[in-house]
Amino acid sequence: MSNRLINQAKNTLSLTPLTFLGLTCLVALMLIAAHLWLRPLMPVDETRYVSVAWEMWRDHNWLVPHQNGETYAHKPPLLFWLINLFWLIFGVNEWPARLSIPLFSCLNFALLYVLARKYFPQSENAASYAPVLLLALAGWNFYLPTVMFDLVLSVFVLLWLLSTLGFSYTGAKRFMLLGGLAIGLGLLTKGPVMLLYAVPFMLLRPWWQPHNSMTNGQFFRGSLIAILLGLVLLSCWVIPAVIAGGGAYENELIWKQTAGRVVTAFAHARPFYWYLYLLPVLLLPIPLLGGIWRSRIFHLRDNREQALLCYILIIVLCFSLISGKQLHYLCPLMPLIALFFAAKLQPEKFAPSYLLAALCVMVILLLGSLPLWADKVFKNLDDPKIALWVIVIPLLLLWLSLWRCKQQRLVPFVHLLVFPLLITSMLLAVRQPLHEAYDITAAAQQVRQLQEQGNKLAFWDKYDNQFQFAGRLQQPIVELQDADISKRLHWLKEHPQAIVIYPVKQPADVMLKQALYSQPYRGRVLLLLRAADFVPLMSVAH
Repeated sequence: MSNRLINQAKNTLSLTPLTFLGLTCLVALMLIAAHLWLRPLMPVDETRYVSVAWEMWRDHNWLVPHQNGETYAHKPPLLFWLINLFWLIFGVNEWPARLSIPLFSCLNFALLYVLARKYFPQSENAASYAPVLLLALAGWNFYLPTVMFDLVLSVFVLLWLLSTLGFSYTGAKRFMLLGGLAIGLGLLTKGPVMLLYAVPFMLLRPWWQPHNSMTNGQFFRGSLIAILLGLVLLSCWVIPAVIAGGGAYENELIWKQTAGRVVTAFAHARPFYWYLYLLPVLLLPIPLLGGIWRSRIFHLRDNREQALLCYILIIVLCFSLISGKQLHYLCPLMPLIALFFAAKLQPEKFAPSYLLAALCVMVILLLGSLPLWADKVFKNLDDPKIALWVIVIPLLLLWLSLWRCKQQRLVPFVHLLVFPLLITSMLLAVRQPLHEAYDITAAAQQVRQLQEQGNKLAFWDKYDNQFQFAGRLQQPIVELQDADISKRLHWLKEHPQAIVIYPVKQPADVMLKQALYSQPYRGRVLLLLRAADFVPLMSVAH
């Protein structure tokens, strides 16, 4: 009898919401470490952002970010500051740069746990499963190990939601200050999009807190003060930055990167419905888990569930109306989606997931057949090496998908982790070709050696700052992207000793022979040629 009580006590203690949070954070750290080993810094976004941080470090210019020697107004500086902070502590290497943002982003799990406790205080399942649901979501898991802005922004969105709840409950001024800090840091992370996430939740307050501890007027006045404090914090950077950066930087930062993206996108233009038909993919593995749907997800029991669903729909609608669209723009919404589903989840509804098992079988077949068509995916690689032994992992995950457990609360947790582990197994299978096709380090070191020898380097076509950090370059690279090819060739004729960096899908044999260096790169071959050799070849081609 005593042994039975001891075992029951152990089971109860081991499956508290805080224990689930700890396990989720542990798995997240393991996935981050695995992904950083499995793949290189990926062009063009990751290599660009780390290179901007490198130029900030190299030039000791913490105020105005630069890309390839020119002012970079596409993003505010907080992400670059975070990378530089890790370099200050651990030294200027690739791994501190790549760890800085994923590690900071892990704060999202703890903040979501606290938000679940505050927003759904009567639901233990909300706090237990929201963090692991977030980790599992494709729209989050894919970006967790990356150097991107959106998961950093998510930290400040969650901090704003917590401060808003705290102020609504108590009226304490410390929550206004915390809200102002969240707004300011969110604006310093990704600009005005922070307000798009912040304002709708504030306006929904009469819905999510009908029994007011203060009047709506008092709440809105306090929230507006918090937003103003955030704007003041932002201005502490913006005003000195635009003075130092000049008129062109001011126009790019304040006008083109805000109104330009909202009204008529100069990049990533997508139709209105783009997010709507991609949401099922972003929400994987939820569509595959029958236990979630048997939990009557859309049976809304109270105002808080209605308000949360309304908030999610408002954000999706707002981003659908904005002209420029990317999948990662919705990353800060993923914690709220995870919270909504977690609050409704009923562990006793979970049974062996045959759809999830079918996905495991598909991955097994995909990995088994990959050697037959890997050369079509990794173009210009002579012999892409696929690690076929990795099939063991989805076989194990197939068993977990059909696993039955007496401790019912553990089943949803295990099923949710199957999906991110499947993704990791696929990366493990293609680790070698991924590095061969996307790692720019060797080419960047060649570029640095040529620069140190006094050569001028020029990139044929649009240059995305791939080489600056990987080669620790001290000088910018000339960008030859004029639509008129003759103008590019004219510049090269005036600089016959320059070295041209030329990415091409199918290089001619004569180019390969004359190249100072060549390597596969993003489905192409990257060539380094002297301008005097390159110009005659291109003149014949055009």
